[in-house]
Amino acid sequence: MDLDSVAGTVLIGALALALIGSLTYAVAGSRAAFLLGVREEAPWWFRRAGARTQGLVVAYVGAAVAVGALASLGVSAVLDDARTLSWTAGWVSAVLVVAATMNRFGPLVVKVASDGRGTWDEPEEADFVEPDDALDDVDVRAAREAALAGDWRPAAHLLAATTDHDARYRRVSVLANAALWRSAWLDAWLRDNPRDQHALAVRAQLAVGRAWEIRGGEWTPKSPERFLDALADAEECAREAIAVTPSDPSPHVSLLTAARGQQVDRDEFDRRLAGLLAVAPDHLEGHEAALQYKAAKWFGSADEMFAFAREASARATPGTALALLVVVAHVEHVLMLTSRSPKLANKHAENPATRAEIAAAEARWRGPDGPSPVGRSRAHNLLAFAWWLAEDADAAREHLAHTREHLSSWPWEYADEPTTVHAQVQAWARARTGSTADGGARSVGKGSGAR
Repeated sequence: MDLDSVAGTVLIGALALALIGSLTYAVAGSRAAFLLGVREEAPWWFRRAGARTQGLVVAYVGAAVAVGALASLGVSAVLDDARTLSWTAGWVSAVLVVAATMNRFGPLVVKVASDGRGTWDEPEEADFVEPDDALDDVDVRAAREAALAGDWRPAAHLLAATTDHDARYRRVSVLANAALWRSAWLDAWLRDNPRDQHALAVRAQLAVGRAWEIRGGEWTPKSPERFLDALADAEECAREAIAVTPSDPSPHVSLLTAARGQQVDRDEFDRRLAGLLAVAPDHLEGHEAALQYKAAKWFGSADEMFAFAREASARATPGTALALLVVVAHVEHVLMLTSRSPKLANKHAENPATRAEIAAAEARWRGPDGPSPVGRSRAHNLLAFAWWLAEDADAAREHLAHTREHLSSWPWEYADEPTTVHAQVQAWARARTGSTADGGARSVGKGSGAR
C-alpha cells in the first residue's frame, strides 16, 4: 500500500478529517464544549446541537472518503498500471458507503441537530393544518364571518347568550382578533350601542391586541413609546368596560394582560388580579395572564410561577382546563431555559418528575366524566405541545389526532410558524410510535412520508 501516492495522501487526510469530526462531536456534547466556543445563547451553528451536527457530518464525510481511498489503494496494489480503474473503484466505494448508510445516518443527523425533537420522515399532507383560534366553536366562527361581512348582530347575540366565563373570553378574543384586520363592524356596533357591554369587552381586548402588534415578538418593543401609549388606551377601554359591567371578567383579563406590558408594580398587579378573582375565581386565561406576570421572563421567578400554577391546578374542578395551568408553567419554563441553554431545557422537559406532573394534571383535566367541552380543543393543543417537549410520542399521539382537526396558534407559535411546527411534530410522533396520530397502523409507501 503506497501511502506516498495521491490515494494514500487522500486516505491520510480523510482519516484526519474523520478524527477531527469525531472529537468535535464528542467535545461539543461534553462539559468541555466551551473550548470550541460553544455557547447556548449563540446562533445554532455555535450551540451544542449545531457543533455536534457539524462534527458528525465532518466525521461521516471523512470516513466515506477514507473507504474510497482504501479501495483505490487496494486495486492499485493488485493491478499494475490500473490508475483509472483504481480511482473508479475509490469513488464507487465511497458512493456505496453513503447509499448503504444514509437511511441510518440521515435520521441520526436530524436527531442530533434538533436535540431529539426532529424526524427524518416527511410530514403528510394532512399534517399541514391552518391554525384558527376559533377551534371547534362553530358558533363563533359564524359570528366572525358575519362580522367581517359587516354585520355585528350575530356577534352581539352570541356573546349575550354565552354564560360560561371561559367560553365568553375565548369568543371575545376571537372576535377581537378578527377586528385587528377589519374593525368597521365593531365601530358600527359601538356607534349604534356605545355602552353595550359586549362591544366594550371586544374593544378592550382589541386594544390590547393592537398594543402587542406594535410591540412585536422580540424581547425589546420595536417602538416603546407607541407601545406604552397603546397600552394606556387599552387600560382605559378595559376600565370603561368594567365600569359598565363589573361582573364581566373578560375586560379584567384584558387589564391583566396589559399589566406586564405596562410594567405595573406588584401592588397594582395584585389589585387587577383580585378584581378578576372576585368575579371569576377559576378563570382559565385570567390565570394564564397572571402566570405570565409571575414568570421569570417578566417580573417573577420560576419558583413563584410554579407555586401559583400548582395551587390553581390543585384546586381546579376536575374536568376543567384550569387543571392544566401547571402544564403551561412547564412549557413556559422550558422556553425560558431554551433561551439560555437548550441542554438544560431538554433536561427539564424530559425529567421524570416533569412528565409525572404533566400526566397528573392531564388526569385531573380528564376528570371522572371526561373533560369539559369548554377549552377542550385548546387543551389538546397544549398537551400535544407539552408531550412533544417531553419527548413522549405515545402520550402526545391522542392529542395530535385532535390537533389535526383543530389547530390553535398557541403554543405552537413558541417554536416557529404553527402550521410547519405542527406538521413536523405529527411526523415525529409517527416515527416514534409507528402509527398515525389517530392510532391506526402506519402506512408505508407513496404518501407515507417514509424514506
